[in-house]
Amino acid sequence: MMFKPNQTIAALNRVKDRRAETFVSPSCRAFTRLDLVVTAALVLLLLTVFGVMYFGGHGKAMRCQANLRAMGNAIQDFATEHSDALPPAIIDTKAMMWDSQIVPYLPYKLVKGGIDPVFKCPSDSLPHARTRSYTMSGHNMRNENWPPGQDNATGVGLIWNQETITRLLGEPALKIATTNTDLLALVKRSQIPSPSETMVLTELINSGNNLKEGRWAAIESPGQQLEQLFQNGTRIHRGRYNYLMLDGHVELMSPLQAGDTYGNMKMWRISKSD
Repeated sequence: MMFKPNQTIAALNRVKDRRAETFVSPSCRAFTRLDLVVTAALVLLLLTVFGVMYFGGHGKAMRCQANLRAMGNAIQDFATEHSDALPPAIIDTKAMMWDSQIVPYLPYKLVKGGIDPVFKCPSDSLPHARTRSYTMSGHNMRNENWPPGQDNATGVGLIWNQETITRLLGEPALKIATTNTDLLALVKRSQIPSPSETMVLTELINSGNNLKEGRWAAIESPGQQLEQLFQNGTRIHRGRYNYLMLDGHVELMSPLQAGDTYGNMKMWRISKSD
């Protein structure tokens, strides 16, 4: 049988097309259903891992904020019953810290199983004798910062020991203070011009920060938070800390946002001016 030229060319083209279909490069091959299933599974796995990391950490930060708000309410109730005065951060002469002073004002459901949980940040994984993850904004007890007021460039938490009581209140006050702690609660809410911008409590993650102990019960600057961050390697809340303001709200920020080493620490002090 004889083929016409046009028929011969068409036959050759069909052979070429079949060869091209047979020898398609693997890199040009379309996704199969199995490929799509495997890809979708990998994407879902990655989303799950990142979701657990983000939302797990976010949930811990939220529970930590709830702890601080509960303590903030207790501080307000303490002040209401103590002539508007905030609890001192430390009273060495009675081995009494701010934590034990506010316990009677915490809701029963938070203390019925022991008071430790409300004082422990869920992100605090360090070993403690009795965990306290929080600290009070400490007042610098130098003579120039006395008496407490708007002229002070320092915090609200008074730090009392034999030396500071004698120097600032006089020798007779030393004996009275051991029986009447109201004498030592001298920072009043009415003295603080900007409650929404004045920090009362924040986080400090350190194994030495324990309930009813004076060490780390008060700090005076965010630099001490940064120091603990680098020493302990604890990056809670993705390197940020919760800060409880006097008006009861909580802010989550880095120590560098809260203040710096150049004196820009408005939220760490009573004074209204920067």
